[in-house]
Amino acid sequence: MANLTDLSLYIHIPFCVKRCRYCDFYSETGAGVELIDKTLNALLISLDASMSHLKPDNISTVFIGGGTPSIIAPASLNRFLKKMNSWIGNVSEFSVEVNPESLTRDFLEVLSGNNVNRISMGVQTYDADLLTWLGRPAGVEALDRADNMLEEYWQGRLSRDLLASLPGKPDRLLKDLNRALIGEPGHLSLYELTIEPGTPLAGNMEDLKRLPDEKSVLDEWSMALSFMAERGYTRYEISNFARKGNESQHNLTYWRMRPYLGIGPGAVSTIPQDDNRIIRRQEKRDLLSWLSDPTGSFSESTLTSGELALEHFMMGLRTSEGLSVNRFRAVFGMNPAEAVPDAVDRWVSSGTLISDSVSLRPTSDGMDLLDSVLSDIAAETDKTQWPEVCLWPQP
Repeated sequence: MANLTDLSLYIHIPFCVKRCRYCDFYSETGAGVELIDKTLNALLISLDASMSHLKPDNISTVFIGGGTPSIIAPASLNRFLKKMNSWIGNVSEFSVEVNPESLTRDFLEVLSGNNVNRISMGVQTYDADLLTWLGRPAGVEALDRADNMLEEYWQGRLSRDLLASLPGKPDRLLKDLNRALIGEPGHLSLYELTIEPGTPLAGNMEDLKRLPDEKSVLDEWSMALSFMAERGYTRYEISNFARKGNESQHNLTYWRMRPYLGIGPGAVSTIPQDDNRIIRRQEKRDLLSWLSDPTGSFSESTLTSGELALEHFMMGLRTSEGLSVNRFRAVFGMNPAEAVPDAVDRWVSSGTLISDSVSLRPTSDGMDLLDSVLSDIAAETDKTQWPEVCLWPQP
């Protein structure tokens, strides 16, 4: 196996109290303690097998997401984390996703006692009607209780998630932002509601009619960007804001195109091989099938140089720091601007991108035009002569 200096780890907990009306992440509802504990044991088996195979020098970040990790009984979570920590050691950033309705003081104490130093809480909105419309299991009272609990019992870093582009008055999002920043969390994620095919929300025309029009969405985002900047939060990625030093190091692993291992049903990995191939591994999105063979329930494909390059553009240009010129050159033997000169020239001339010796990066306005930029880049990458062998990963 290729020498892995650093590896980030994602663990998927595939359980929820209920499925939200907009969500297409893989999860199961109605699970009891026995099934959850069986899944936790299987996750440990899968992690042990992958760690023995990959032999990374260091696990730099861990993110336990879902689903709803806070649905796990504290005693079960304690056993799981202690065993996992005995293999991976201390990591610089250890995040766990929580939902307000299932958060307890005992759960927080287990996290604090097992090296977890960051929580990401899914709020989405503080509006009671919209919580119901979204199908969220937590109401306003549960949100209040969770916020109070975090203030009293949590000493680590905190991020909250909100949704934009929801029905309502123009100042609805500003009210949510103001409430979410109480206690001054270091990080906030603000995602635009997307209507995913096959979700309950996508199939209800009456609900879809309530969604704001494009102008309202743009006006709302403009107000939100000003609001966050005034309060000292930098938009360091399209949907993520942080005060200095509070950026999500785990998510930066993805955006900087560094190796990561995903464990659990539906999880994804991107891993280098000894023969210089880059493998994309996809775990089965079916819990019972995955449980029958937790070390082998996945498919693998090899990324071509062109596919890997396009992913570098797609991920790097999401961030304010952009795509590192030195790292891109080390992997592909050319600068980003040399790889797709026509697209770069076009978007630099329009004031959408900045290209210099350090990085190719979006301007503040350019972040909101990323789809158009990437469409041009994707068309040009098909014509680029990429090397057969890529020297990936790079530090």
